[in-house]
Amino acid sequence: MPIPPRGPEPPYGPAVPRRIVVVDNDPDALELVVLDLSLEGIEVVGTALEGTSALRLVAELAPDVLVVDHRMPPGPNGMDVAAEVRASHPETAVVLYSNYQSDDLLARSEALGVRFVPKGNLRTLRRAVRAS
Repeated sequence: MPIPPRGPEPPYGPAVPRRIVVVDNDPDALELVVLDLSLEGIEVVGTALEGTSALRLVAELAPDVLVVDHRMPPGPNGMDVAAEVRASHPETAVVLYSNYQSDDLLARSEALGVRFVPKGNLRTLRRAVRAS
């Protein structure tokens, strides 16, 4: 029996089911990321505007991936959230998505096993989420 032809692959490789939580203190940036990821077939199961809510959502929803901004006053910043999630939910991958970048932040991200993606590059963010 012949094998039926496959349709075209998604533009960035085969889709991998991912349940993600997205956190950003800027509601417009949050909406843009959620829309972009959703249109790419990535399931956004929760959103938050600050770190404390992000930690609660990760505990409740057990996402595959957490996408978190770094600077989110008041409360814990993205690196604090990432460190807590890596310690308490090691099965959840973390992508730090931020305009802020320093050698220290990159070194801390690497030490925790957190992917860093500069904010604004949605293609790179999608790839990081799929690879996580």
